[in-house]
Order: sequence, then C-alpha cells, then structure tokens
Amino acid sequence: MITIDNYNLYYNTEHLLLPNPKTYMEVLDRLDSIECKLLYNIISSPTCRYETGFSEGRINEHYRQMDAESRFKNIFIEKVLYANPKSYFVNKLNIQARDCEEIKSVSFTLSDYKDLPRHFAARGSDYGICFFHDFLQNNGLRPVVYLNDKEEEDKKQLVFNSPHLLEVYSEIYDMRWENEWRISHNLTFSEEDIAFVIVPPDKHSYFVDWFCKNDDFSEIQVISSNTFRSYVDHLILFPQQIDNNWDGIEIHRNQYGKGFKVYPDYFNGLTNEEKTMFGRKYHRELNCLTKNTILSNYEYAYTNRFLRFRRKIRDQNTIDSLFPDYAQILSNFDEPYDTQRNLIIALYEGLIYEFGL
Repeated sequence: MITIDNYNLYYNTEHLLLPNPKTYMEVLDRLDSIECKLLYNIISSPTCRYETGFSEGRINEHYRQMDAESRFKNIFIEKVLYANPKSYFVNKLNIQARDCEEIKSVSFTLSDYKDLPRHFAARGSDYGICFFHDFLQNNGLRPVVYLNDKEEEDKKQLVFNSPHLLEVYSEIYDMRWENEWRISHNLTFSEEDIAFVIVPPDKHSYFVDWFCKNDDFSEIQVISSNTFRSYVDHLILFPQQIDNNWDGIEIHRNQYGKGFKVYPDYFNGLTNEEKTMFGRKYHRELNCLTKNTILSNYEYAYTNRFLRFRRKIRDQNTIDSLFPDYAQILSNFDEPYDTQRNLIIALYEGLIYEFGL
C-alpha cells in the first residue's frame, strides 16, 4: 500500500482506479495484487533482547519499569512516544547513552503484514500501533542508513546531517530485515494520526472497552495480533470479537439471499493440526481476509480524509486538474466492508465442508 520515491512515502491508489470488482474471484484477484506494507511501532517488553542488552541510560526510568501492556496504556495516557538514543554511536562505540541527546529517535518498521510476527518475537510483545504514513513523514520520518553500504564521502555527510539514522550490520546480527525508519524527536500524536492498534487476542475485548472510555481515543480501531500471527484463528475469532456484533454467519445462501446460520464458536475447539490443514487448503482466501482486515482499517480512513478535502474545493477548474480520479476513488473506497463479509462467509462454508458441525 505504501510506495517509496526518493524517501518520500505515498499511498498507492492503483487498485482504487480499476473497475469495482463484481465477482468473488475478482475480489480475490484485487486483494492479491495489493502490497500490504505499513508503518508500525511495536511496543517492547523490558525482557526482550534489545532492552536487556541496551536499555540502561536510554529509556525513561518510569517507562523502563513497565511491562509491555503498561507501556502501551501509558503511550495513550501521555499521548507521546519517547525518543531514546540509538544508532551506531551508542550501539557500537563507547558513548554513554545518557549523553546522546543528538541521536535520540523513535523507531518504526515499514513491514508487510506477514513480517509482523517476527517483530513481535524480537520485541517480546504483541502490542503495536499503525500510524498513517503522511503523519510520520510530516514529522521527519527517514529510513535507517547502514554504513556498511556507503562510501567514505557519503559517511561524512550522513554523520554531519543525520547521525540518528546511522547503523552497521554484522554477521552476528543483521538487522536490515527490520526495515527500520526513525524520527529524531519525541512524537506526540492524536487519534486522527493512527490507523489502528494491535493487542494480544486475549486482551482484545478489554482494550475495545478501555479505548471506548478514553475520550481522546474513543474511536480508535483495535485489532488482534491473531490477524498477523494465525490467519485461521483470525477467521474464527474475528466474528466473535465484542465490537463486531455478528449474529451468526449465514452461509449457502440461495438466489433470494437466504441461507442457514452457523456460529463461530462451533470452531473454537479445532486442533492445531486441523487449523494447519485448513490454512494450507484455503491459503489464498485466508491471506486475502487478513489483508482486507488491515486494508479496511487503513484505507477507509485515509481515503475518506482525501474525499472530505476534495469536497471543500469549489473551483471546478482546480478540481478537474488536481482531482481527476475523484469519481473512481469515490466508487471504490468503501468496497472492503462488503469484501470482509463475503470472504468470511465463503471461508465458513469451507469450515463446514471440512469439519461439519
């Protein structure tokens, strides 16, 4: 979804300019074609590898003592992500982190949804925040630069201009897989800057309620880390989540739209072997469901912002020259909501076929 041009981030609207899908297979083809890289901040546990080795003197002391869930809550109470000293100068050279105000930064990963479980493992936490790319870019977001790949003159310029971005990789640990980007200061934010948050599945209902009671973040979208970790669990548990209000799933509908209902909790007892088998057989559809869950949270909000802005402009000549794709985007932007329901219905028909009731 996010494309990069000379370090500038853009939302790729290519799929929104195509004709609206009219069949189930066209929906799958559309979702297959969309790359799903977004920007995430994964909240670290104090027990993760990074913090046990490098946290002293870097992290605010009150924050350092919190577990991942408490940190996640604190971020929304204080409305800030705290920058801390990183980079080559602290990680590889003998400099005290507390003396390095010049290289404090907040880290994000520009990652595909399939890569998030690896980030959860590295940070020891299933808590995360997906920010809108334009908000981060307007706050100075830039990619980490690895000195291993640079000439001497480039290194001098980078040290002079962007020391907070510099790293080196080694055979012991090659962190390039993280696709890390940084902002060189504390980051304050509001609800409008966030596409969605990620929480562990057993905490989903709790945090839906917790955010509803927070006046500043009452409309925030909460999704389970199962969305990224286990596509079959995501399918089974998604309709059961407190904020979805599915009254059963009507499958095998006839020409009049009538079918019979099944209830997701029928399948809570599937074994890991059964889930693995189903996941392999319905791999494409499950991937599309996961991708669409992410897409419907990010794209709907971001595109709606664009559409609202366009409606404020009354100069027809300006509209025609700067917004030539408005009509097509308008017809396409809310399509994911229908897609989510259709994918779930089709996959539950698959569950009935494979396992019965």
